[in-house]
Amino acid sequence: YVEIKTETNHIFATDEPVAAGGQDKAAAPLMYLGGALAACQSVQITKVAEAMRFEHGTINIKCSTTTDYLTSAHEDKPVMRFCAAELIIDLETNESEKKIERLKAVAEDRCPVGRLFADAGYPPVLVWNILPMPS
Repeated sequence: YVEIKTETNHIFATDEPVAAGGQDKAAAPLMYLGGALAACQSVQITKVAEAMRFEHGTINIKCSTTTDYLTSAHEDKPVMRFCAAELIIDLETNESEKKIERLKAVAEDRCPVGRLFADAGYPPVLVWNILPMPS
């Protein structure tokens, strides 16, 4: 179990499951990267929508990541690596298809964490579910 303090004085904890030698008191480090991807994309969608005067309701994002043990460049035994990331984005809106497509393209392009995955050779897959705004 480790507590980490950021340069902006925010504190978060991380740990490993008991099976991996931890105490399971907090999320594993790899879970934070998936969370960062979902959070970053959520922020970008919100910022782009605001700039576009894009009316929307709730935004829900479910992130899943896939890991596997892959060959290491420095030792003979495999090490855990990310292999894939997928975001399922539920977005409530009654905007036009053209405006929705523009929002998707710009928000996806502006997500630095998504770029990090893409630059590593694993671009996130984004599945958009466009839902009608509630009455």
